[in-house]
Amino acid sequence: MIEERIEGSNNSRRISIVIGVFFVILVGFIIFASLTYNKGTFTGMHIYESPRGEKFTLVENKAGDIKVYELQINAERYGVGHLYQIPLRNLPEDVKIISLNSKEVKKILNAGGIFITFDPNLKAYASIGAIELAGVLGTADFGVFKIPTQGAFTEKIDSDYPVKTCEDAKDGVIVINLVLGDENKVYSKGDCIIVEGDSYDNLIKSSERLVYGLFGVL
Repeated sequence: MIEERIEGSNNSRRISIVIGVFFVILVGFIIFASLTYNKGTFTGMHIYESPRGEKFTLVENKAGDIKVYELQINAERYGVGHLYQIPLRNLPEDVKIISLNSKEVKKILNAGGIFITFDPNLKAYASIGAIELAGVLGTADFGVFKIPTQGAFTEKIDSDYPVKTCEDAKDGVIVINLVLGDENKVYSKGDCIIVEGDSYDNLIKSSERLVYGLFGVL
């Protein structure tokens, strides 16, 4: 029982709203920077061919000094074809060296529910990778895969916020745990997917390596 289908529909909606707000803040920051610095312009387009020969388009924009690459994904939404534009910080060639197995991707895509968790003592910068993953996996309008997805922490900080660790990955529930460590890689321990980076920037890269893997770009 996926924590009673991820601890009840009301709690699921509440956590989805939290994730949605963080995602909107991230996108809003990019737009704000564009307007503030008057440099939020289209700067290029990248075509990337996957190992299977499928071509993916990434539209490059610059917001101030920040480059953002929007991965263009055509998928069905509510029975109608829809173009999803997924903002990322890195191109596929920037993250392809990070190891990821197809078994991790299959576990996530076959999950009945997902918790995305990390240590609350990490800097807020660590949440960027979690937000990006939640944005593509979750059931919000901007989510592509529509898998029930919640944010969590690995330690208790608030009575209303879930605490989830790798031990909670069972019965169809996948836990994605973002950690600072010694390497840059994505791997699994049972049904727990560990996204590891040796710095905050590389933690984002490892998260985006997983995003690209979910879409078959890499």
